[in-house]
Amino acid sequence: MNDSRLFYLNEHSRKFAGFNKESSPFVIIGIPMDITSSYRPGSRFAPNSIRDAAQYIEFYSIRNDIDMGEIGFNDVGDIVLHPSNVEENLTRIASVINYFQDNKKITISIGGEHTITAGIIKGLRKEGLCLISFDAHLDLREEYMGYKYDHACVMRRISEYNVKIIEVGTRAVSKEEIEYARQNGIAYFTPHQIRLLGSKEVARKIITSTQECKSIYLSVDMDGIDPAYAPGVATPEPEGLDPTTLLEIINLIADKRVVGFDIVEISPPYDSSGITSVLAARIILETASAIYKSRSL
Repeated sequence: MNDSRLFYLNEHSRKFAGFNKESSPFVIIGIPMDITSSYRPGSRFAPNSIRDAAQYIEFYSIRNDIDMGEIGFNDVGDIVLHPSNVEENLTRIASVINYFQDNKKITISIGGEHTITAGIIKGLRKEGLCLISFDAHLDLREEYMGYKYDHACVMRRISEYNVKIIEVGTRAVSKEEIEYARQNGIAYFTPHQIRLLGSKEVARKIITSTQECKSIYLSVDMDGIDPAYAPGVATPEPEGLDPTTLLEIINLIADKRVVGFDIVEISPPYDSSGITSVLAARIILETASAIYKSRSL
């Protein structure tokens, strides 16, 4: 890989469950950015924590009847990031993502804080792109603590890229964010709504609202899941989604338009049992299997 867009890629990082299968349609990229976390830092350690946890899970998806151990993953390592310059890092992320998109790969990005998703979306450079984000927070603030590039502002920045956004698992918001969402047609589903409607109905609503999307990107902020199941996150919030509901919705909405997804906001120092990283590894496996199945139909 001699392309200049890969200049900042460290290929010698640890591998996801040891996978380094170049023929796989799935490319795993570690993005350990941890600069703007406002509560519990440590997401820089998440890529390797998730990679290590993946060594101890089974890779057969019963949901989709697919052996992801046979499909495999191509873990290309971590992006080397600037220690304090967020905008420079977003440029580096966009460059690497753009390379793999040009090569028709489905990117799986492991963060890192949620701010990385802004760089990923920039790198996709796709018209008609829709983003479905699973998150406790709307992340629609104009700025946070005087800074516009922050994990609390990431969806606001992405909305400025002319990307349609749908948020799932929302329960921790500010009045400013609610008003912005309503004014700009950003739909969101709370865990309470999801429990009342059921996974199938929520998935149906998402599918209906994304019919005109040419491409779809999925972002999983692990604080979208209830801290009972995912305690080791940067900003935990009670009354979240359970893992089964999350995976049911993903399995129902994932189709051949999905060009990639990310897992963000795990903070291993606060995950003493390691269950959050194990759950993230399982979400990667199941989401990848859903995407692969949709492209095989």
